Amino acid sequence: MDTRYKQANKEAKLSLLLTIIYFAAWVITAYTVKNQTGFLGFPLWFELSCIFVPLGFILLCFVIVKKQFKNIPLE
Repeated sequence: MDTRYKQANKEAKLSLLLTIIYFAAWVITAYTVKNQTGFLGFPLWFELSCIFVPLGFILLCFVIVKKQFKNIPLE
């Protein structure tokens, strides 16, 4: 198998894994956190699921793309 296909397959699997982890983190923080006031004055479940989890995953995706993804010719 061509190395380009291996790299593309690896990147697709990483992307799917990140999506599943993000969804799980969002569901956990949205539905299991108690109804308390958070750091910013919003409900804690909202702050975690809609502010902090997305920011954390933006950073995580940035790191994964920099470390694991490679530029490959598509020709």
